[in-house]
Amino acid sequence: MKLLSLRKILSLAAATAFVVLTPVRADDSSLSGKDKSFIQEAYQDGLAEVDMAQMAQRKTGNADVKAFAEKIATDHAAANTTLKSLADSKKVSTASGPSMVAQGKGKLLDGKTGADFDKAYIDAMISDHKKDIEAFEKEANEAKDQDVKNFANQTLPKLKEHLSAAQGIQAKIGK
Repeated sequence: MKLLSLRKILSLAAATAFVVLTPVRADDSSLSGKDKSFIQEAYQDGLAEVDMAQMAQRKTGNADVKAFAEKIATDHAAANTTLKSLADSKKVSTASGPSMVAQGKGKLLDGKTGADFDKAYIDAMISDHKKDIEAFEKEANEAKDQDVKNFANQTLPKLKEHLSAAQGIQAKIGK
């Protein structure tokens, strides 16, 4: 029996380690990196919106905030369902929950009560929706994939409606 040289053994070990340690891609999408990131971030942000809206429904005593939160929960859950189907069709993996940053914001918000909660929730919705509108407008104009572009275009009016409603509530309850 012929002994393998040390060089061949090390080469074989390195090749085996490469195969074993190379991460398996969670998705096999043909989308551009920007389109894929948009889907993943929009979905994760949508999950956070629903979570915060459900919290607001439980915690607020303000009828306007409660009605707004119900609309946010319904609209974002519907958008998330559509976006999840799009992600699946494009073979893009999505998170199962909000980002760590969103979870942290949620915990801070949950620590508030009464008018302080209402103001913080509405402020967060204004800030989040401004950021979302900017990202969706950019994707609506720059997406490489037509389905992603269509989703962004179709979702923008609801996001703008949410922002306007939140700003109206903020005008009533104060900043």
